[in-house]
Amino acid sequence: MKKNLCFLFLFLCSFLFFGQQNEKKIGKEIDQFVKQQMKSLKIPGMAVAVIKNGKIIKKTTYGFANLDWNSKATNHTNFQIASCTKLLTSTLLLKTMYSGKISLEDTVSKYIPDCPKEWNAIKIENLISHSSGIADYYESDVYLPTEKIVEAVKKLPLVFKTGSKQQYAQSDFMVLSYIFEKIYNKPFVQILKDEVAIPLKMNDGAFDMEFKVNGQFLRTDIIPEKVTTYYDLNGKMEAYKFLYPQYTYPAGGYFASIDDMANWSLALDNEVLFPNSFSQNFIYKADKIDGKDAGFSKVGWVTGTEDGVLYAGHSGGPGLADILRFPNEVYTFVVLSNDGELRPTFARAIASFYIKKLKPALKIEKFERD
Repeated sequence: MKKNLCFLFLFLCSFLFFGQQNEKKIGKEIDQFVKQQMKSLKIPGMAVAVIKNGKIIKKTTYGFANLDWNSKATNHTNFQIASCTKLLTSTLLLKTMYSGKISLEDTVSKYIPDCPKEWNAIKIENLISHSSGIADYYESDVYLPTEKIVEAVKKLPLVFKTGSKQQYAQSDFMVLSYIFEKIYNKPFVQILKDEVAIPLKMNDGAFDMEFKVNGQFLRTDIIPEKVTTYYDLNGKMEAYKFLYPQYTYPAGGYFASIDDMANWSLALDNEVLFPNSFSQNFIYKADKIDGKDAGFSKVGWVTGTEDGVLYAGHSGGPGLADILRFPNEVYTFVVLSNDGELRPTFARAIASFYIKKLKPALKIEKFERD
């Protein structure tokens, strides 16, 4: 009996050892792949994290966060994650749902008084999955309070019948953030910090709260180690910054480090805010629209199946942040960059190093920004 137990113990130790050695080998291959792509595509800085079943198996930074000072990217460098902010808003929604404070089946009119008649069919699920039909807001004064902007979009006709299609938009998330503010009785930025960032140990990032003053200058909060984002203009690297009005923050504009986003993934794996048995019913499941699976899941993640492998995630910038989770293989891949012309293909490329069912998709592309 003792011999059998010793044999089993040695076998498990050997299995774990060779598994770790294989992960280290793959990690080195990824380093080589990333560095080659950065050199050929002139990508200033990047950060990559790979999380497997609640453990970080790779977390590496590359290149520079800032070319003015040649500041190297670190684990605490805060990248602009752009539309990947939607994943944080979705996480907040799941937490609020799990606590029983909101339901996907709730109508918007339950929380917002005096809604127009054509809003009667709009549910929380329509907001988070881009299927409400609410028009986006385009006015000269982008710094109106969220309440005022909600009143403005209530006066606009729907751009399509609620639930008939999905159309990527900002107003959906803006209206949802207003509902959060009514539930939690504080500003959305504070809600996201208190309910998501702090409990998930996302200690580096934040919104920079940029605000144009009298049309003459721009003020922002200080975020330590905030990257500068770049693009190639006629062979010369230029810095640029997309302007995020604060009412768009539920949909984009958050700065986060690779440490932040790795901790976010760890928290989902380790069920810090809600159990996976609850969240996976919403993250990876999509409604049918015109007889086909919708592109956005019930809580707003881009989801699908490739080579028989289920995934969900989001990108932002379009490639400033690129995040994919594979629930059956229990992997998460996070890629952050400060290249404003990068397309979101890095996470999928790195995934194929670890998930052998996935065909390699190693072509990394950029587009030309004006």
